[in-house]
Amino acid sequence: MGETTHSRFKPRSGAVRYGSSPSESSQSPSRHSSTNDASADRYNGYRHGSSSSHGLPENHKNAASNMDKSQDSTAGLSKEELVRRQIKEKLSKINITKKLLPVTTKLGIKPLTVDSLGRVLDESGNVMKHRPMMHSSLKINQNFEKERQQKEALSAAATQEKAKTEKEAKKAVQSQYVDPSLNAVKKRRRMALNFVEPGSYIKQERQLQRQMEDKAAGVNHKSVQGQKKRILELQDRRLNAKHRLEVAEERGLAPEEVTENLEEVNPNLIPIKGASRLENKDSWDDDEPWLEWWDRGVIILKTGEDPFKTANARKHQTLDISPELCMINDKKFNCYIEHPAKLDGRKRKGKETPAIMLTKDERKKLRRRKRQEMFKKIQDKIRVGLIPPPPPKLKLSNLMRVLKDASVADPSKVEKQVREQMEERLRNHEKRNEERKLTPEQRSKKHAKKWQVGKNEEVEAALFTVKSLENPKLLFKVDINAQQLHLTGCCIVASHVPSIVVVEGSKLSIKRYIKLLMRRIKWEEAAMPEGEAPVGTDTIGKFCRQIWTGSVRKRNFSHWSVAFAECDEEITEALKPFKAVHYYEMVQKYRDPMEDI
Repeated sequence: MGETTHSRFKPRSGAVRYGSSPSESSQSPSRHSSTNDASADRYNGYRHGSSSSHGLPENHKNAASNMDKSQDSTAGLSKEELVRRQIKEKLSKINITKKLLPVTTKLGIKPLTVDSLGRVLDESGNVMKHRPMMHSSLKINQNFEKERQQKEALSAAATQEKAKTEKEAKKAVQSQYVDPSLNAVKKRRRMALNFVEPGSYIKQERQLQRQMEDKAAGVNHKSVQGQKKRILELQDRRLNAKHRLEVAEERGLAPEEVTENLEEVNPNLIPIKGASRLENKDSWDDDEPWLEWWDRGVIILKTGEDPFKTANARKHQTLDISPELCMINDKKFNCYIEHPAKLDGRKRKGKETPAIMLTKDERKKLRRRKRQEMFKKIQDKIRVGLIPPPPPKLKLSNLMRVLKDASVADPSKVEKQVREQMEERLRNHEKRNEERKLTPEQRSKKHAKKWQVGKNEEVEAALFTVKSLENPKLLFKVDINAQQLHLTGCCIVASHVPSIVVVEGSKLSIKRYIKLLMRRIKWEEAAMPEGEAPVGTDTIGKFCRQIWTGSVRKRNFSHWSVAFAECDEEITEALKPFKAVHYYEMVQKYRDPMEDI
């Protein structure tokens, strides 16, 4: 309400400034008190006027009375004292003044006092007793130690959780004054480098195998563990009782008079004396079973029975049986050695993928790349020293540049050497070409592969009639071209009817043969007498006609042949062995559509 309560306004000359001189601060109380009195008078007048005119409720009246009291108590105080009083009031409300006040306790460390023998002394000068740390090695003691450590870990975790909750509660109280985003980032603790101990995975495998066997046999693993633990406890008691008797004999006392706690004694220091052997190891340590499932049939009992059958063992179950009761079954062994079958070292061919059709430029590029790779391999071998470098390629054009002074000394001799090298290179070139050439057999196979029918191709057939094949030149052309194109079929030369030509083969060879008979052979010139010229072009097509062409399911003819016939019966007899009489029927029924025009 007064001007002194707002710090953002510019202070007057009489207001207190931090760091001002004492003379200025001595003058401020009187002025400050006068201003406070004036503000209090104004507030009282406003309070009485408002209460009389508007009728304020009781809680407003109480607040106003409290404010009057605070104004009366703060009257005559400087601004610095007012701020201190406000801070103390807020701290008393929060109730953490004790934690924020400085700690007056001394955190001193007591000095370590030692006598002449190096023993630690307490404050009164007495020697402090330290109990030696004992390490248990028996399994029962190890289990007891493990249980104790687990209990301590659980209790420590509980206390840690409790402290954490208290810390979170304190943080909740201080959240309005503390920024949680300024906390330090917790870094992940670096893990140590731990190597796998040899045999650890084998041990895990055996444990899993035993668990599966126990599950198959219906054994309760928990009950077995409890029984095992009881056996170990009994064994530990026997050892302690034995040691108690020995201690009593040494001291000349009764066993009941020995009051030492034997559990704290290191079990490794217990004298065994005349003990024949240790307790059975199988009772306190896991051991491998004596009979595995793969010993079935090889090891039998001395009575001749199978131990697995007598024990009603399952398929992959093991047996713990004394080796003294068993023997090896010699009937399962003989003098023969089983040699495994040899595997075929040859690699199986995969599915043949069709080759990609390349353009002329792509083929050139591929050839150029292969040659570059080949020359690069040769250069690498020369660089390593596996092969000698080739001599310089001498020509008449680079003679002076390569030989230099040697060519000037004896130019005729040098020219002769250069010409010999050129001839040798030419001979090697021709030799390589001859080596690359196909042999006659390979050439014939390549030619046959071009004209023969492929695996997935259809067989094409064609039927022709020729007016006359009495001329041996025409018959030779028909015969030899059918053989060269690897066609099957027959040619029947008849005198009373037109000759019949039936061919079967690939699509390409049939196309080439049709072109030969219908276009290339000049039937008219061969049929005309010598000295006469053919009469016009209207006679073309009357000597050779194509009756039919198309695809067939399979071949009727196994080879190419030529036959002669003088009547229709001989023609049918020649076609019957090949089941191709229908071709002659097609010829008989054929009628040229051009004749009707």
